[in-house]
Amino acid sequence: MLNKKNWFLILFISLTAFVGSIYFYKRQNHLQYQDPEKITAEIKTYFMHVVGSYILKEPIAYKKSDTEYIVFQGGITTRHDDTLIYYTFYADAVSGEIIDICEYE
Repeated sequence: MLNKKNWFLILFISLTAFVGSIYFYKRQNHLQYQDPEKITAEIKTYFMHVVGSYILKEPIAYKKSDTEYIVFQGGITTRHDDTLIYYTFYADAVSGEIIDICEYE
């Protein structure tokens, strides 16, 4: 049979495990990435005459101005005077903020 000391020990271990699991659940929830499709929809509003777009759903490391970010990389194709213009963009995976847009012709 369990005495009071054993009950206290079991209760303490159970509460510690419960509080620890809540902490790690909240921490993991906080570190989730933004939805790449929402980022693509937002960046399409920056351009006119969008012909196509894509976004890589696997985050990558991107360095800009001696700061390293975890980003989603994507691209937008627009039409201007019957010419296709290609853009590559980098969006912060955690906040969804657009970090960089590069134009290619």
